[in-house]
Amino acid sequence: MSILSQAAAEDQLLYIGTGGEAIYSCTLNMETGALSEPKIAADAPKPGFLALHPSLPLLYTVTAEKADPAGGVRSFRINRAAGTLTALNQQPTGDNGATHLAVDHKGQTIVVAHYSGGSTAALPLAKDGSIEPKNGFIKHEGSSVNQSRQKEPHAHGVAIDQASKFACVADLGTDQIDVYRIGEGASLEKVSSWQAVPGAGPRHLTFHPNGKWLYSINELDNTIDALAFDDQQGKLTGLQTISTLPKDFAGESYTAEVVAHPNGKFLYGSNRGHDSTAVFSIDPDKGTLQLIQIEPTQGGHPRFVGIDPTGTFYIAANRDSNNLVTFRIDPKTGELKPTGHKATAPQPICIVFVK
Repeated sequence: MSILSQAAAEDQLLYIGTGGEAIYSCTLNMETGALSEPKIAADAPKPGFLALHPSLPLLYTVTAEKADPAGGVRSFRINRAAGTLTALNQQPTGDNGATHLAVDHKGQTIVVAHYSGGSTAALPLAKDGSIEPKNGFIKHEGSSVNQSRQKEPHAHGVAIDQASKFACVADLGTDQIDVYRIGEGASLEKVSSWQAVPGAGPRHLTFHPNGKWLYSINELDNTIDALAFDDQQGKLTGLQTISTLPKDFAGESYTAEVVAHPNGKFLYGSNRGHDSTAVFSIDPDKGTLQLIQIEPTQGGHPRFVGIDPTGTFYIAANRDSNNLVTFRIDPKTGELKPTGHKATAPQPICIVFVK
């Protein structure tokens, strides 16, 4: 076996954010798609969404508001060999319901979305990757048409552009994507907003690898918006809105996660209720989407879906059935094929792949 083949076959380390009281780790076999038994890597109160430092062996998580009433974000050192985590430090984020976070590509800033608080915060990172006290903080304003879910702002997901100049924040409560300029010391300045269809409920965002297109998955009306991103002005322009569900589906369902394939040819979005993944091809010139497959996730409530850095395997984290399920990605068509491998973890909410 060549050195390249050996490298390709090495197990991929994963960390799993959960609705329980710990972050878990496991490995993904890069030949078969098999997962090792998840084990506790570190204790943390409901460590839902996770993010990695771009260059240092560090992991960050938001924590539940009941455990950290002011909202919270924590940092951990990664022990790659053991798969364990060692607490580094933590900081309050200034509001209730720290829900989602993103680290900029320079390793200088963490941006946090607060769902129940309806705000966005930015915290600087020290040279060693530890979290410093927050600097940027903006309360969202507004509401929308769904009286049970949109009476007030609910910031839900963050995506940072490739140049680390702008943070795009999806707000489910206002049907907006707000764009903030990230300034010196993690300051925030609002520069624009893009308005989704009333009642759409923008949830999570992902940039295309080329940085020119942003995809917003909308929780309440089960759609994805394809958007053009002006990386100089920090402005979004709508290109297309497309459903994530089969035309004949009449049940209750809500979307969750959206992820672009590393090769930029395919996009994936998860449906909770229909419990499936919608697979789309991406037009290489326009950035628009075409539905090519809807594949069951083999579990209930796929809160998160992710792709390993090589683009070989896709993992669905099914919260309500407490399992992770792996699929092999067809490199030509983007379609998913179950590997037959699963692993058990308590209420999995997020997965990160350690490069």
